[in-house]
Amino acid sequence: MKIALNILLLAVSVAPVFSQTKLATTTPPAVVSVVEGLTGKQFVPDTAYTALSTEDATLLAKEPRANWDIPRESGKYMTYSNLVVGTRSYQLLIAKDPKEEFAKATLLRYTTPTSKPEPIARGTLKPKAVEKAK
Repeated sequence: MKIALNILLLAVSVAPVFSQTKLATTTPPAVVSVVEGLTGKQFVPDTAYTALSTEDATLLAKEPRANWDIPRESGKYMTYSNLVVGTRSYQLLIAKDPKEEFAKATLLRYTTPTSKPEPIARGTLKPKAVEKAK
């Protein structure tokens, strides 16, 4: 009986730890297509920070490439591009560490003009695989 009580107490004390652990979310296809469309490279996401609202996913999916500004250099190893829709804006940062083989891309969201950036997703940019002609 004492062993069963100890096991029960252990299970009850560990349960809150498991309930607080969040499973990794997958990167939405809208984010992947935006990054690939802007860079022309394959985006392999490794981190999804925030879940996109349906409004974000809709905005990113329907805004054409032409509405993003031209990528600008910010230093020797970083470029960025912005999209502004109403008061909401998005920024794609591309950083290439000289020691790394591939560049890293991070998509950020600003909900208001004065808000701090919220990272949406981060991943590696790899060259797109060339399809062989048959």
